[in-house]
Amino acid sequence: MRISRLGFPGLLLLLVFSQVFFCPGHLWAHEGWGIVVDRQGQIYFGDIPTNTIWKITPAGKLEAALRNKHSHALVFGEDGSVYGTQEDHATAGRSVWRLAPEGDVSNVFTPAPDFLLNLHPFILDRAGNIYSTNSISLPEQRGQTKLLKSTPAGEVTLVAGGASGYRDGHGADAQFSGLDGLAWATDGSLYVTDGVYIRRVALDGRVSTLGPGALTRQSFGEDLMGLAVSRNGSVYVADYSQRRLLQLLAGGKARTVLETGWFWSPTGVTEAGEDLYVLEHLRMPLVILGDIGLGPYARVRKFSADGAVATIATVWGKNTGTFVLALLAGGASLFFIFRFRQRNMRHRKTPAT
Repeated sequence: MRISRLGFPGLLLLLVFSQVFFCPGHLWAHEGWGIVVDRQGQIYFGDIPTNTIWKITPAGKLEAALRNKHSHALVFGEDGSVYGTQEDHATAGRSVWRLAPEGDVSNVFTPAPDFLLNLHPFILDRAGNIYSTNSISLPEQRGQTKLLKSTPAGEVTLVAGGASGYRDGHGADAQFSGLDGLAWATDGSLYVTDGVYIRRVALDGRVSTLGPGALTRQSFGEDLMGLAVSRNGSVYVADYSQRRLLQLLAGGKARTVLETGWFWSPTGVTEAGEDLYVLEHLRMPLVILGDIGLGPYARVRKFSADGAVATIATVWGKNTGTFVLALLAGGASLFFIFRFRQRNMRHRKTPAT
């Protein structure tokens, strides 16, 4: 089959399949769910493909707030700062960083190499303690999923969890399968997304499952991701697998409040006043287009209390322009080749005089 006969859809499919077969790690790319709104109404969200923290101004302008920050989660602190992490596999060493309201950036915690927390999902409390899961890169932690707490000095204690699995219980008797989103409730308990479940972790380490049980089913290795807890007790959770935003009411009933269509899936959500801001990425397997920098791959939508939905920012891959120019140049070349062949064929058919 000739490349010239594929056309744009064929070229796009060829690109996707080449990434699937020759770069299989991209297929299971795990997008970030970090999105927060500060007191000035500025929206910050993480972009894992480019290791960028983006800011949307109140005027709707999209700006790069920070570069080279590999943080899947973001936390808005009571001091008005935005906090994020730098993970193990990032270009720089691990850390918890702070972006102050005036724009200053600093590391607030730099762990030792054998630090038990992996800083993939994370959250902070008012005292500056860090909560995250255990680091499975340490041999003794493999096969376990723990929720750990670290003081600012680096002293680590177990909150809950042990061997990976699913079981409600207290402390080490509880089991988690894999945590992503973390959010504080008004009563001081911690809500977490754990695979297809939302779990509540009380201050004493007791773990219970909220709602009717499993809220989704796994697809392409993904399920529930980021979540937010409102003041009235409702929980909003990004169901990446089924392309929807779920609301878990205080009574335990779950309902779909927003669907994202065939090509997009929600990864994160935050509440600001009566409005929700939803971070969305391309769904699997199209998500790899963000990794190779083609087309729109991340966006933020505002879901208003009256039900109105509006896209307020879209992130485009840095290679999109080059790819479009290459397609145009290729199309022009094919056109001239086609015209040249037609002219030659006409000359051949013309009888000699």
